[in-house]
Amino acid sequence: MSDDRADGTDRSDRLDHEPWPLRAALLLGAGILCGLLVDLLTRDRSSSYDWAWTENVARIVLAIAVTAGFVLLAFTLERLRWRWSLAFAAGGGLVLGAIYYWNGTPDGHGSDDVLRFLASLSAIAIAAPLFQTMRDEGARRLPYPTVHAHSWTNVVLWCAAWAFVLVSGLLVMLLGELFGLIGIELLKDALDESWFVWALVWGAFGAAIGLLRDRDKVLGLLQRVVTTVLSVLAPVLAVGLVLFVLALPFTGLEILWDKTRSPTPVVLACVAGAIILANAVIGNSSAEEARGPVLRFSAMALGAVLVPLVAVAAISTSLRIGQYGLTPSRLWGVVAVAVAAAYALFYLYALVRGRLAWADRVRPANVLLAIGLCGLALLLATPLAQFGPISARSQLARLESGQVSPAEFDWRAMRFDFGPSGVRALERLKAEGSPEVRRQAATALAATNSWEIDRPSDDPDAPPAQPGTILVDPAGTEVPRALLDAIREDFDWRSCGQRGDCRLYFRSAGQAVVVVLDECAAIRRRTEIETATRPRCHYHTDVLVLRSGRWERANSAVVTPVTMSSEQDRASLVRQSDALRRGHVEIRRVERRQLFIDGKAVNQPFE
Repeated sequence: MSDDRADGTDRSDRLDHEPWPLRAALLLGAGILCGLLVDLLTRDRSSSYDWAWTENVARIVLAIAVTAGFVLLAFTLERLRWRWSLAFAAGGGLVLGAIYYWNGTPDGHGSDDVLRFLASLSAIAIAAPLFQTMRDEGARRLPYPTVHAHSWTNVVLWCAAWAFVLVSGLLVMLLGELFGLIGIELLKDALDESWFVWALVWGAFGAAIGLLRDRDKVLGLLQRVVTTVLSVLAPVLAVGLVLFVLALPFTGLEILWDKTRSPTPVVLACVAGAIILANAVIGNSSAEEARGPVLRFSAMALGAVLVPLVAVAAISTSLRIGQYGLTPSRLWGVVAVAVAAAYALFYLYALVRGRLAWADRVRPANVLLAIGLCGLALLLATPLAQFGPISARSQLARLESGQVSPAEFDWRAMRFDFGPSGVRALERLKAEGSPEVRRQAATALAATNSWEIDRPSDDPDAPPAQPGTILVDPAGTEVPRALLDAIREDFDWRSCGQRGDCRLYFRSAGQAVVVVLDECAAIRRRTEIETATRPRCHYHTDVLVLRSGRWERANSAVVTPVTMSSEQDRASLVRQSDALRRGHVEIRRVERRQLFIDGKAVNQPFE
């Protein structure tokens, strides 16, 4: 493969492979087979629902391996060294299947399971263009123009292939409706079958990639369109990020922590955008690099602002860890910051040493960074990198040292986010902790889902964890704990007295309770209703009845919006608020008329 023609024109955006018409047919057949296998492996045959998925881990692992292997084969298959492509696709499918098995078994769940699987997908996605380059070279060589071209081509192919799948699906649906007009329902019935849909999706996906692979001009045009559009956006992002960095000395970093819980995701997204747009400008060779001064200096500005942006993300992450300890999500944040820092330092070095020719140093650095990122992502996806035990030890140390009280401790995260390590820590606390710690640990261990445990908020201005003021009518009536537990799903009782008034009206000799969260009362306390500027407020109402010792909802909860757009609305709100304060809340037996056909009720009751 040559990068340049004899006349000096650049060919680095074109991958010099001979057309292979048979490839589209091969990938179409492989896609249909993949879809049928996925349906066979994932469908729960014991369920009457056609799309019910199996819970058998081994079958899911095989389905993931088959799907990943087919996708990798579709992207990498060439007549040149096609056996290498088969081996790479098989190996990649087995790796993804094994990673899911290690991380997806019932005793290995944690809050970062999805992130670990996404890391494995990222590793394979980065490895694909590296493999394609070595296959083309026939050796372990990674010339940047080829790596860059394969990377962009794969991205374009991915998007174009799914667009083709969407169009194909719409076309099949249209044909199904068309034949349905003359009484032929075969195609419409097939679309209701999961095996047909899987075969259609992956068959169309494989056929699209096979067809596009044989059209270098189309791929080259699409790639140039994408990179051109992105490069045009580089000056916009560069100006915005430079202004942001220049404003920091005047605004200070404290405002970042005041405006959002954590600025790290936003800042890292800007770092990723800066890297992508800068590389779109510099291209895959000197001949492709933009010559216009606006684009060139924009790319340099994007490379220069990476270091201060990463510094902001690092400070934010360290502050959050210092305040609330380690969790799997924060450890993933540390990894993301470290990766961003590596890119920032490499790009800064290229700017300092290369100056206007900095792109010549960035391109080989991108290959090294890609190899390192691929290895890191694969490592993080395996059980060798376990963030659950680290997080459990950190949170346990904060509790035992008294840095956080049992009431403020995140029992939900320890039970459900840290995997088996969190469960073992709770078992130890249940056996060895103080009475309050033992009680909380036992409650957390008994929970079957995370919603059964209150999570303390990271927001220092959040309401206290304990329920706020609850107004009871008749006054002095004792509120059973079971009643509070029954209504917790529908009302945020920690907001009582802040979002509004939380009221319980005991009626029918204590056998029924009217529950009201009156948000409009908060407006009345803040300012007079007559001058309120808030456009509306809400009444949340529910009725619970005591049946066989358990509190059950008598009907569906109702949320009633109250607008204040007119004097009549304001007057009505005043009357309703006064009635609630006076306890004018009744449960009445009401007779209604309703239509019955053959002894069965039809439609809703009417007057």
